[in-house]
Amino acid sequence: MTAPLRSDHAIGDMTASFNYPFWNTIALAPNGPEPLYDQIAGQLRMLVVAGAIPRGVRLPPTRKLSDELGVSRSTIVLAYARLKNEGYAHGRTGAGTYIEKDLPEDLHRRTGEPPPPAPLRQPRLLAARGRALMGQSLPSERELGYDLSPLLPALDELPFADIRRSTAEYWGSEPWPQFSFSERLGLPALRQQIAKYLGEYEGIPCRAEQIAVVASTTQAFILLAQLLLDPGDGVVIEDPGYPTRTAAMVANGARVLPQRVDQEGLCVDRFGPETEAARMVIASPTNQFPYGSTMSMERRLALLAWARARNTWVIEYDYSSPIGINRQPLPSLLSLDADQRVIFIGNINRIFSPSLGLTYLVLPPDLVELFYRAKLVFSCYLPPPLQQMVADIMGRGVLARHVRRMRLLYRERATILVDALRQSLGERLLIPDVTAGLHLTAHARGPLNDAAVTDAARQRGIDAPALSRYRLQDRTAAGFVFGFGNTAPERIAPAVRRFAEVMASAEE
Repeated sequence: MTAPLRSDHAIGDMTASFNYPFWNTIALAPNGPEPLYDQIAGQLRMLVVAGAIPRGVRLPPTRKLSDELGVSRSTIVLAYARLKNEGYAHGRTGAGTYIEKDLPEDLHRRTGEPPPPAPLRQPRLLAARGRALMGQSLPSERELGYDLSPLLPALDELPFADIRRSTAEYWGSEPWPQFSFSERLGLPALRQQIAKYLGEYEGIPCRAEQIAVVASTTQAFILLAQLLLDPGDGVVIEDPGYPTRTAAMVANGARVLPQRVDQEGLCVDRFGPETEAARMVIASPTNQFPYGSTMSMERRLALLAWARARNTWVIEYDYSSPIGINRQPLPSLLSLDADQRVIFIGNINRIFSPSLGLTYLVLPPDLVELFYRAKLVFSCYLPPPLQQMVADIMGRGVLARHVRRMRLLYRERATILVDALRQSLGERLLIPDVTAGLHLTAHARGPLNDAAVTDAARQRGIDAPALSRYRLQDRTAAGFVFGFGNTAPERIAPAVRRFAEVMASAEE
């Protein structure tokens, strides 16, 4: 028996390439004024012109389409014949019917006929929060192929065997109860593991009932703005800081109050008079992004006292404290809080992968019911299989082992990066030591257009964001944020040399 021939046209066969075929959209009126074949031809024509049916593809065989639409085969033959006569299709008996690659509309454009007038479009009406969001500067997406990205951990070092095991066991257990609505604050097993981790590793006493699991850090900030702030309320934020945090506040009607960060983090003694009525302050006391600074104990206590005197919420964003390299951890703001005004935000993403999207909040007990209701309304859920997988690897000690192993790996990469930067760029950039996290911020020793250098470096496969793009008020200082988490050791020094070449070219 001879195997059927495979033609190039088969690649574009509508019957083979569409799980949701176009004929599902064809609506026929058997008693309408137009014959059925005219209705079918007219709707096919509109789909072709709109691009819903790509040019050059093969239409379904007449018998198949007649079965799908519940009409006679001769009706489809007449519809296809009309498309051919109008210049939208071609073909011959036994070879199939194909949409033309050049449509009659193309011919009209080539002959210089004016296009039909476009309908008048009414102006778009955005809410004030939407207009505010459109005015915010957001970070560009980071891609895996870039060296020195500050936002990625070592993705190739993930414990894939343990992840596969946990995932397979979950699906092998027929977890049908979890295919109903998700637990609104997170799966109990995951919340218990997070509370245990925080108590044992971070020294943060909390109960599983205080944990709320959401799908991203930005989602956590959106919830906080929606539930704890009224439009126009002031929010103290770090400057420089991560743009999406600011955008989440602005988009929900808050008034951001940027305050300078130095190598010890926020300092309430430098807060401006505009902060006196602030309803919230957002701080990253450990490994602040982008500076990498750690807030001293004196400043932590001063911030809590400042907030207590003004009845202000304190949001503690733990950017990447599990990834300590050469430092002794200090107590968190939450563990120092005496009157339950601190809300702690942490995540597993910095340890595993940004695509995990798993963020958690530690809430004061009197806010748990509010967030339970909010998650019901806003549907801030993570898929139960993902939650169960993370709970499983935490419970088996996989996460703790991974953190210990990564500390050694990141310490090696940080040392290589610092040495390479000081050797190639030490005269132009001030290179600090790395004590925590997966990045360092190098300040320019003189005037520099850091944004232009960053853009040029991306053309050479290097992702080193400009410091100026994270600033809100003071844009005088310049520099770069270099990462080492997802760059293999042997690639770090060559990437730094390429960056030095880019920087030298920009200064010429």
